[in-house]
Amino acid sequence: MRLRNNKNFSEMYITKANFKRIIREIDVPQNYKFEDLILWKAPDGKEYKGDWKSNKSNVFTAIFSQWEKNHLLAFKAFCKGDTSLLKYIYNHIEKPTDSLRYIRAEKSPVYHSDINCPAMKSDYERIAIPEQIIKQGRDAVLDFRRYWNEQSDLREKDMSAFVASVNLIFSPNPPILGCDFESTTIPNSGIQNIKDNRSVMEINDEIACIWMGFVNWIKEDRKKRLNICLEFGYLSGMGNSDKTIDRKLPNGMTEEELKRILVVIETYKKQIYNQLQELYMRQYIPDLNVDDSLLKSLGFEPCYICAMHGGGL
Repeated sequence: MRLRNNKNFSEMYITKANFKRIIREIDVPQNYKFEDLILWKAPDGKEYKGDWKSNKSNVFTAIFSQWEKNHLLAFKAFCKGDTSLLKYIYNHIEKPTDSLRYIRAEKSPVYHSDINCPAMKSDYERIAIPEQIIKQGRDAVLDFRRYWNEQSDLREKDMSAFVASVNLIFSPNPPILGCDFESTTIPNSGIQNIKDNRSVMEINDEIACIWMGFVNWIKEDRKKRLNICLEFGYLSGMGNSDKTIDRKLPNGMTEEELKRILVVIETYKKQIYNQLQELYMRQYIPDLNVDDSLLKSLGFEPCYICAMHGGGL
């Protein structure tokens, strides 16, 4: 994402997940005047807008709440470099508190100066510290982390010998077993993944395919489903909720029946919503290049790997 009006722009990169994290923090007023109101331009040229007047004009816009439409429009505007939205980023991304539960402490999100940085594309392995160590307190956890890093050669060569040395040095009760080291691999969203290699046209076609599937579903019981889409579609998130729908129900329909239909609407809507975000990113910021001053102001930190390789951070 390049903020085009910044003359001192320094080009940095972030992962797709972190870009979406920024967007999640944007709280745009419902009456915000977007310059570009088009949510989606279908392959046939038809345009679907996200202003409040479009609520009842067609099913596509009716199934999105105004908050959802504003969020999509904000996402699109942000991708296009609209800096006026920055004042609505209401929550600085705070440095996470160390939970003292993992080998690597939780850290702030990072940005990269090198588009080829391995951290942009490698998966993240999160290894849990055994409960026997955690119960010994903060000092024990910090000592264990240091020992874990110092003994990397031993771990790689003979994990059983490493576990035995841990039991000897830290005296955990009960003794630690090899299976006590639980590892979780978190896929890296990266700059691009296989899905992101699609062209704008391909993503657009996929949205159209999802949309036509939804339209065909409506046609199976057109009178009932069309009315629900227009009148209740924006409440689709309540389909799986225990909360009561605080609106007059359609004639002859129970709330349970209505919620079953809302669940289907929500399934299609989520797919379209996610694909629209993919479309905006592919169209306007395929490499996710971002202004470093913005990232610093939001709580991001520079990648130490890029710095070690002469990234100039």
